[in-house]
Amino acid sequence: MSGKVIITCAVTGSALSPSMSKALPLTPEQILQQSLDAVSAGASILHLHARVPEDGRPTNDPAIWSQFVKPLQQRSKAIINMSASLGSTAEQRLEAVLALRPEIATVIVGSMNYGLFRKAQNQGISHFELDWEKEAFGPRSYEIVTQNSFATIARMMDSLTEHDIAMEFECYDVGHLYVLEHHLSKRTVKKPVILQFLTGILGGISSEIDHLLHLKRTSERIFGKDLVLFTHGTGTGNIKAAAFGAMMGTHLRVGQKDNLFERPGVPFASNAAQVEKIVRVLREFDLEPATPEEARAILGLPAQAR
Repeated sequence: MSGKVIITCAVTGSALSPSMSKALPLTPEQILQQSLDAVSAGASILHLHARVPEDGRPTNDPAIWSQFVKPLQQRSKAIINMSASLGSTAEQRLEAVLALRPEIATVIVGSMNYGLFRKAQNQGISHFELDWEKEAFGPRSYEIVTQNSFATIARMMDSLTEHDIAMEFECYDVGHLYVLEHHLSKRTVKKPVILQFLTGILGGISSEIDHLLHLKRTSERIFGKDLVLFTHGTGTGNIKAAAFGAMMGTHLRVGQKDNLFERPGVPFASNAAQVEKIVRVLREFDLEPATPEEARAILGLPAQAR
């Protein structure tokens, strides 16, 4: 579909926290409403995480997930993409996914030093109100490695294939493309391969345009034409990275998961505000956001959500 760009909105996540912005959705009700507003603004995929409503701590509790995923499945035509990043084992990471069966689940295909301490610095935060934030973004964050072993990735891919849930593969650096190539050489997954470039964290590749172009060209060389690419950045450069991706011919992701500020000191009011901004940028170049139905066709998903 020439000229159609799939916009993913990453509504909330695990790497930013309540003390950074009052506009970060935390409760199921807030996540639900901001998701619906983002779809109205032009997003066709909702990339989701869950949080404990009382303090915003990231969680993988299916009971909390269900409070906003089920209503979204009923009230929206958007594609639901659940993150499967919390937990030390493949089974723990997939617990909520297998309980709620979204159309897509995200699989991270490499280990990295995530550098949460720089997340706080980039958002201009020097004081945290909650104890869990102080632990997550303080000195302990210098010691944390986000581990995605070959064995964990393999078990997640096999389980999602068995349950007929499509996979979006998140790659933080060029080496992760070769990790994915290894796994795909060992098993058959439905095509096209859905691949997200996650750029801009301290332990991965930056969002500079030459790096983005290198990721795109390397992916196409490794995986061929049966491939759907997404680009997004982190921090205040996320809109720019998304726009670079669209200019290169990839789809894109924006949202409060990856960045809370339009510019230093100026927070985005909502996820919808981010989607609205990238839609304006796209239309300046005669590009249009894909509808959920068009996105399903591009991604090879069934015409209707399950």
